[in-house]
Amino acid sequence: MARCEPPRRSEGARMFHSNRTTRTSRASVAAVLCAALLTTAAMAASPKLQTIDVNPTAKTILIGQKQTFTATGTFSNGSKQVLGPALSNMALGNDHTCALQTSGGVECWGTGDQGQLGDGSNANSLIPRSVKGISTATAVAVGMWHGCAVLASGGVKCWGDNFRGQLGNGFTTNSSVPVSVTGISTATAVAAGASWVHSGQTCALLASGAVKCWGDNERGQLGNGSNTDSSLPVSVSGISTATAVTTAGNYACALLASGAVQCWGGNFQGALGDGTTNDASTPVTVRGISTATAIASGWYSTCALLANGAVQCWGSNLFGQLGDGTDAVFSSNPVTVTGISTAISITPGGYHHCAVLRSGSVKCWGYNGSGQLGDGTFTSSNTPVLVHAINSPTRLAAGVENTCALFSGGMMRCWGYNGFGQLGNRRTNDSSLPVTVVGTPGVVWTISDSSKATITDRGVASGRAVGNTTITATTAGFINDNAVLTVE
Repeated sequence: MARCEPPRRSEGARMFHSNRTTRTSRASVAAVLCAALLTTAAMAASPKLQTIDVNPTAKTILIGQKQTFTATGTFSNGSKQVLGPALSNMALGNDHTCALQTSGGVECWGTGDQGQLGDGSNANSLIPRSVKGISTATAVAVGMWHGCAVLASGGVKCWGDNFRGQLGNGFTTNSSVPVSVTGISTATAVAAGASWVHSGQTCALLASGAVKCWGDNERGQLGNGSNTDSSLPVSVSGISTATAVTTAGNYACALLASGAVQCWGGNFQGALGDGTTNDASTPVTVRGISTATAIASGWYSTCALLANGAVQCWGSNLFGQLGDGTDAVFSSNPVTVTGISTAISITPGGYHHCAVLRSGSVKCWGYNGSGQLGDGTFTSSNTPVLVHAINSPTRLAAGVENTCALFSGGMMRCWGYNGFGQLGNRRTNDSSLPVTVVGTPGVVWTISDSSKATITDRGVASGRAVGNTTITATTAGFINDNAVLTVE
């Protein structure tokens, strides 16, 4: 069903409303137009990787010298491209994207004006930039203008915007390189939230089932019974059996081991799902949810995946993001998403949500002004629509106005808003159909004898001792090639 929506934003513009003078405002959302007809667009299936070639095939270097090897992939359509590092997950923010590498590193691209790319600069980038000092990450999360990674040690590091203390290091100054979150040593997951109005907060799920949050607390979104910001982690009251945590806008939610969901913070348009619109600085229970297996929070709306494969959502419905086919402005109680009965995973965007179905297909619903529903149109929908040319992704993630899918072969494809190159195709035009992230599928670099040389996830070898060693690049689909490195 077509819906009224704000006009599409121009490339490179930012939609933001805040009292922060450091940001530039985009033209305010004005009159809306209702599109009555849906258009369709066909898209050929993405090309398959067939072979890779490592170059140079042989090289001699001295001890202490470096040599860069590249892996070039040849695809079924005859195209060739240099492959980047292999990816295991991704996270999307406002105007930037971060990817978790299988090696434990993190790379980000898109806008970097608040240091959210983590590369030590405040520059935008159309190509991936390595987040400095991160090599053992197990999870990554991205907020509006900041990012965080869970490390194998259980610690958490964050970078980017820190206006309200969302980096968790006891300060409120931005950092373009990761800083350690104070007092977190057993984290298993992290969630980073914000909106155009609120600077952001971050929450970590601990191995014990407890949740700690830090940053903006104007509406009680830290869950500790106060409305005072904290640049250090504070414990969320009464949460001890959480299995997942999500945060967005000015509220947060936790999935409990029982299958129930509890939320806290701002309750604009029923975002807490407790049947009211009253803010809560400590967790309240979402009504009628007792068999949830996953949760996903967008701006002022949250969805829960139920054990039977259905999806229920609550909160704002201004752009149909509750997916129940109605034009109700909001619902403070969960409603059932129309036509979804076999979902296996869900992901939230700003004003849209998506689900992967058991069949492998992906459906999205809600706001579509930048093409983030992936159906070839820019028309919002209050019922799920099929994403074109996406089948059986291993991971699905959504940002404010874009969505990405990662596949078992290592390819990553994205669609939606691209004003800062966050779709990863090194362009800045929006796409209502999926485009391939340049450099994916990626490769894992290995070396047969690490006593002779070492190699990075970007294929940079460093000579250590005299002798020969074999350099190998392998894709997630087990396509590989190798080269010989001689150290003299």
